[in-house]
Amino acid sequence: MPALLVVYFPLADPVVGLDLLALYAEAGVDVVECGWPARAPYLDGPDVRAAMARAGDPAAAWRAVRQRLAASAGPQPLLMTYAEPGHPGLADASFFAGAYGLIAVAPAGNATRTALEARARTAAGRVCAFLPLPLSEPDVEAARRASGYVMLQAAAGLTGPRTALDPANAARIANLRARGVAAPILLGFGVSTGEQARAALALGADGVVVGSAALRAALRGRAALAALLNNLRRGLDG
Repeated sequence: MPALLVVYFPLADPVVGLDLLALYAEAGVDVVECGWPARAPYLDGPDVRAAMARAGDPAAAWRAVRQRLAASAGPQPLLMTYAEPGHPGLADASFFAGAYGLIAVAPAGNATRTALEARARTAAGRVCAFLPLPLSEPDVEAARRASGYVMLQAAAGLTGPRTALDPANAARIANLRARGVAAPILLGFGVSTGEQARAALALGADGVVVGSAALRAALRGRAALAALLNNLRRGLDG
């Protein structure tokens, strides 16, 4: 199976326009992880927090992203959201229509997360699992049930670029496989170069999730974002 490249896109951030999605498609991004603004993004560093603070109407942006990507043969949109009470995905039957699926951040068993995942399944979308560090048995069980990919937190702390990947991820991935996790396992938190993406594969990952580095590149302009996305794809493809 080809390595998966998942890249973050901030919903409704006026600085990161929808036109940049064309660069995701051209570079061979597999899934666009659409970030829904949260009231308390407790796992995110300054880059994602700033994008969320700038956001306008995320519901309109989510519809626009799905429509734009549906019109192409490029990447599929996935909703990345914190499972916060009152989330609009709970009440709108069409919220996940045409989407790859959902990854909801909250402790395993959280009622809002469970309800959002049920809504995504009803819409025939995939449910992905986010595994924070340290790994817990409820999170591993959620990973066993994942119908999409599993995103493994590759480094302790908040989101943001790192200079290198923690080699301990090899043992974490092997442990998850031994415990019955069959879905693709992707490393996120800190991946910011093609070299690091390639290193993730060497540690046993099936791909990577890139967030803060993509936001920083987008703020520098189209050429910088295109260069990063292409470098990541080349790193995964060897």
